[in-house]
Amino acid sequence: MKKVNNVRIMAFAGVLIAMNIVLARLLAINIGPTLRITVSQTPVYLAGFWFGPIVGGICGFLGDLIGSLIQGYAPNPFISVSAILAGVLPGLVRHFMEKKPEIWKVFATIAVHGLVGALGFTCIGLHIYYDTPWSVLYATRVVQTIALTVVNTVLVFFLYRSPLTAFVKKSMAAGNAKISLKGQKSR
Repeated sequence: MKKVNNVRIMAFAGVLIAMNIVLARLLAINIGPTLRITVSQTPVYLAGFWFGPIVGGICGFLGDLIGSLIQGYAPNPFISVSAILAGVLPGLVRHFMEKKPEIWKVFATIAVHGLVGALGFTCIGLHIYYDTPWSVLYATRVVQTIALTVVNTVLVFFLYRSPLTAFVKKSMAAGNAKISLKGQKSR
């Protein structure tokens, strides 16, 4: 019964994962081994807002895993947790977004991810992997996290309010309509 929608969700998720990988690996500005300026989390945030915490978390994890393997290094479990949280946190607050999308809700969600994910789990992973001193990590990453929180908030908010979200919802509704038509014909 839910097969049509599951296929649609997987198709959308695949596109969002691919976008995450392209943005993170090809369209990023690397500043040393521990700092990267990129908006690669934008598709993962959208996956969480559109499809919930499970699909959002899977998109974050697979984007990180596949991207790491493409670049030729082993995934860092702490950074993977941060990537998962980028999809899970929006998924947990998505019901508040469906009623009335407001920019402060997006900002709050992305800021929490910045504190817990980027300044928490990612810093721990970078400290363990590169043995970079905490003071160096935080001195650079605090500025990066604040800037990317603002940029991602604007991108996610306007993409969520764009016709793209209406297209995703319409596609999911069309899948539900096909399911209900099949159910009526089988009676």
